[in-house]
Amino acid sequence: MLLSRTRRRFVHGLKEFVYDKVGLQSVAELREKHRLEDSMGFRGQFDEHRRFQMALLKEQGLAPHHRLLEIGCGPLTAGIPIIAYLEPNAYTGIDVRSSVLDMAWKEIGKAGLSIKNPRLICSSSFGSSELGDQKFDFILSFSVLYHLDDELLASYFAAVQKRLEAASGVCLANVNTLHDGGTWLEFPFLRRTLEAYRRTAAAHGLEMKSLGEIGGLGFGLCGPERQNELLSFRVR
Repeated sequence: MLLSRTRRRFVHGLKEFVYDKVGLQSVAELREKHRLEDSMGFRGQFDEHRRFQMALLKEQGLAPHHRLLEIGCGPLTAGIPIIAYLEPNAYTGIDVRSSVLDMAWKEIGKAGLSIKNPRLICSSSFGSSELGDQKFDFILSFSVLYHLDDELLASYFAAVQKRLEAASGVCLANVNTLHDGGTWLEFPFLRRTLEAYRRTAAAHGLEMKSLGEIGGLGFGLCGPERQNELLSFRVR
């Protein structure tokens, strides 16, 4: 009887320990997700951003053999499914924040995607020196252009023109044309007209086309971001 009681206490204690560990793991995972969300936007948006961007790229023709450059890749909100979808050595991500790229490398490891050999670059010049003469079939910059002042925007379009495959390459980016400016983290949040983007892009040899508001393209969140215009840019 004593042994039976001791065994029951042991089993009960073991169950409590396991439940506590599971609970702690869940809390740790939630905190990690909050860190990722805080570095790319606002909490509660991460999963829909990831789903929408991947769906958008496929709809625009992204295939596994394509090479993709993500400018403003952050913690790989879209990057993880993109890397998983593309062939090895096909994804390059650029961000100006080294701390966020540290998180991105961690996400690559957690997803088991090191075998795809993605490249992440910390650069304040859109990879101008690091990328050499590399060209890409797709360039993605989601929630990036409205954080660039006029000088950086011109540099961005110069980089896009240099990196896109002239015959078939396309750059996709969303912009804010309606909502008042402000700041987000250490970055400005700017409102510009479509004509301002068109003019700056044209000055760097790019043709711009509006694909419509992202809400109408399937973006599922309810905030003002739904009214962002999605633009495509191609080399003339």
